[in-house]
Amino acid sequence: MDQSYDSAVELDDAVAIADDGEIDGEALRASARHIARVEVADAVQDALADFPGSLRDLQRQTGLDPAVLSRLAQGGGKQGATVASLAQVALALGKSLRIVIE
Repeated sequence: MDQSYDSAVELDDAVAIADDGEIDGEALRASARHIARVEVADAVQDALADFPGSLRDLQRQTGLDPAVLSRLAQGGGKQGATVASLAQVALALGKSLRIVIE
C-alpha cells in the first residue's frame, strides 16, 4: 500500500490564502492529517516487513490492540497515531523512532 505523494506539494496546495490574506487553517489541518496517516502507514508497513511474527505477537509485546496496529499500518482511523504508540511499535520491533521536519 505505497501511497506515494509529494508532501511539499500537498502542503503548498493546502495553504490556501483567503480573501483577507489569512491562511486557510482548515484546509491545512485536513492536508496535514492525510499526510500524517500516509507517512505512518508507510513507516509501519516498512517496519513490519521484517517482523517474523503476527500482529497478535506484536500486540503482546507492545500492549497495543491488534486493531490499532492494523489501522496504523493501513493509514485508517480518525485519530492519528500518537508518538508514544509509534515508539512502542519501534521498540518492540528493535527499531528506532525518528521524527524529521524538513
